[in-house]
Amino acid sequence: MTNSNPLFLRALNKEGLKTPPIWYMRQAGRYMPEYRAVRKKFSNFLDMCKNPDVCCELALQPINAFDLDAAILFSDILTIPDALGLGVNFVENEGPIFNNPINNSKDIDNLNLFNPDDLKYVYQAVTNIKNSLPNNIPLIGFSGSPWTLAAYSIEGRSSKDFKKTLNFINANADDSHTFLNTLTDACFLYLREQVKAGADVIQIFDSWANILDENRLNEFSMQYINKLTYALKNDKVTRETPIILFSRDPKCSNLSLVNDSGADCLSLYWNMKDFDLNLARNKVSLQGNLDPRILLEPKNEIKYQTHKVLNKFKDYPGYIFNLGHGITPDINPDNIKYLTEVVREY
Repeated sequence: MTNSNPLFLRALNKEGLKTPPIWYMRQAGRYMPEYRAVRKKFSNFLDMCKNPDVCCELALQPINAFDLDAAILFSDILTIPDALGLGVNFVENEGPIFNNPINNSKDIDNLNLFNPDDLKYVYQAVTNIKNSLPNNIPLIGFSGSPWTLAAYSIEGRSSKDFKKTLNFINANADDSHTFLNTLTDACFLYLREQVKAGADVIQIFDSWANILDENRLNEFSMQYINKLTYALKNDKVTRETPIILFSRDPKCSNLSLVNDSGADCLSLYWNMKDFDLNLARNKVSLQGNLDPRILLEPKNEIKYQTHKVLNKFKDYPGYIFNLGHGITPDINPDNIKYLTEVVREY
C-alpha cells in the first residue's frame, strides 16, 4: 500500500506510523447527546437498527464530532440470531431478551435456515454509510463470533456467568457444535454481504470469550473463529478484506491468539497489559488496550494513562489506537475529544 491510503488501512497493513489511526469501540452510543436524541424516537432498539437511514446518521455522529480515522457500521451483533427465528427483543435496563432461546437439540433442528437476504437492512445501512463518508475514512463492518452468538442464544439474555450456556455445552457437546457450525456459516454469509455493500474492514466480536477456560475456548470458540476467517480469506469477495478480532479477556496464550485466529489484527482487551509484542510483531496489527474507565478520570490522568499505552506501542508496526472495550454511557464526550487530541499531539 502507498502513503495515499487511509491511515487506518496502512496500520492494518502493518506499517509503522508516527501517529496511530484512531477509532473507538461503541463510538456511536448513549454517551453522545446526539445519539440519545435519535434513540428516544424508537421504543425498541432493534427497530432503530432496522432503519438504514438512522443507522447511517448514528454511524456518522462520532466521525463528525471527533474527526476519527474509521467509521463502524451501526447495528447489533444479535441480528443473526434474530434472523434464525430466536425472537430478539431489547428491554430497557435489561438488554436483549430472546423469546425462543435454545433449550435442547430440537430447538437447534427447528431454527430458520439462515437467509442473508433477511438482513438487507444491514447491507443498505453499510452502503448508505459508505456513500456518506469521505474517501479517506474506511468503514468497518462486523459480526459477533459464533461462540458469542451461541452464548446469547442459549442463555436467552445477557448474563454475568452464563451458567445455562456452560451447562448446555457440557451436557450437549455434539448439539453445541452443530449450532456453532450453523452460526459460523451464517456469519460468513453475513460478513460477505457487508463487504459487497461497501465495508472495507471486518471486525469479529468475541465478547464472551472470557467465560471459557483454555480448553473450552479452543473447542467452542477459537476453532470456529478460525473456520470463519479461513472462509473469508478464501472467498473472492472477501479475501482482500482485513479482519480484526476482539476477544474479551481470552484464557489462552498470546501465541495461540496470534497464530490460531486467522485475523490480520488483534484488538486487545484493556487488562491484557502483559501481551508480548514480540510474538505478534510483523504477524498481526494490534489495536486498543486502554481501559475505558480511564475516561472517567481527570484530564491529567487520561493523558498519563494514554501516554503509557502510546509509549508501549510506539515502535510496533501497525498499531491502531482504541479502547480495550467499548465507551460506556457515563463517559463525557468532551473526554473523548480530549483523548483524541492527546493521541494526535503525542
